Order: sequence, then structure tokens, then C-alpha cells
Amino acid sequence: MRTKELVLVLACGIASGCGGSTAPTEPPAAAQQDVARRFAEAIVRGRGNTAVGLLARPDDAALARFALRAARPWRTEHAQLRLPGTRAGRHWTFRYAGRQTHSDGRFEDVRGDITIIVAAASGRTGVEYFALRNEDIRFSTHHDSLLLPSNR
Repeated sequence: MRTKELVLVLACGIASGCGGSTAPTEPPAAAQQDVARRFAEAIVRGRGNTAVGLLARPDDAALARFALRAARPWRTEHAQLRLPGTRAGRHWTFRYAGRQTHSDGRFEDVRGDITIIVAAASGRTGVEYFALRNEDIRFSTHHDSLLLPSNR
């Protein structure tokens, strides 16, 4: 009778999945940092397609569009990224600063943080989500330095 009970318990455990862990494991910190750094660099260098390739789920259309849109202003002039970044669990934060020049001559000096959440999905480490935070944008034009004595 004991053998039948043991077989029944094992069969139920295997069928219900309680015999093993199905939760994804957290990637090692070095792998997280590498992916987060490469993603942040892709955004501030204007390489949106590279950033999309680093997503944990590249088929997530909304997040892919967000990555492409975040990288777009940095295609012609890149921002500087402060490395190595800071870590809080799976969250990695990098500071960036750069200038975005527009076709009409005006420009914006932009500073902020990019926070990246790294996770394991489908057997690979990738970006689960990211946010541009604490953006400080200073507007100016190329004419200001010529016309306004206060900017000299």
C-alpha cells in the first residue's frame, strides 16, 4: 500500500509541476551590468535597432517602439554616458548628458538618467523595461550667443 501512495504522490507532483522551480532565475550581476550598459549606450548613441535587439522580449512592440523613439534624438549627436552606473537589485541607472541640435539651428542641452530593469527571458538576459528619468532640458539657439550680452 505504501508503494502505491508514494507513486501517486510522485505522479501528482510531476503533473502539477511542484517537483521543480519554473520561476526564471535572476541573471548574474555581471551579465545584468553588461546588458544594461550596452542598452544605455545604444540609446544615447542613437542606435535604436541595437537597443531593440537587447530587449528580453524583442517581440514586445510597445517597448520596441519606445526604445526606437528614445534613441532617435541621439542619431546625429551622441550623449556622454557616465559609467559604470549604479545598481539596486535588477535596476541599473546611468547618467547621461548631451546636446541635441535641430535643423533650424536651435539646440537643447539634455541631462538625465536612464534606468534599466534587466531580467532573464527565454534563456537569455535582456532588458525587461527602461525609463528616462530626471531629464533636465536647457533650450538655447545659436543666435543667443551673438545677440544677447547676458550669454557672453
